[in-house]
Amino acid sequence: MKETIVQAIMRRFVNSTERREEALRDVLKLMIASASDAQLGEQIGKIPQLPDFLYEKWATLFAERLLETVPPAQICDMCAGTEEADATLALVYVMFMESERMEGIVAQDLRAWHEQAYCKFDNIVQ
Repeated sequence: MKETIVQAIMRRFVNSTERREEALRDVLKLMIASASDAQLGEQIGKIPQLPDFLYEKWATLFAERLLETVPPAQICDMCAGTEEADATLALVYVMFMESERMEGIVAQDLRAWHEQAYCKFDNIVQ
């Protein structure tokens, strides 16, 4: 069941470049209402794609917490594989990601990833 939940989240939030760009465009439109489509596209191009292992970690934490706290019958309903079930899982996932605990974990993971990906040569350059 855990793997089913993780895969549903990965399909919904990670495996679609089109969905990613659409979501980023929607957020940027709210932040920069006066921006043209070309300007939004330029900004989207500057936002790095996070590695899948981060999304998988967060989806796994979500699945584990869901399995700990939600009755099995409701989990079965959310894992039915229908569009409605996937949308329900996605909504619950977004709420989970907005929790104070996950905000801290995400910030820590992003810092660690940034240091590993971008700062490993700092000592050589200095």
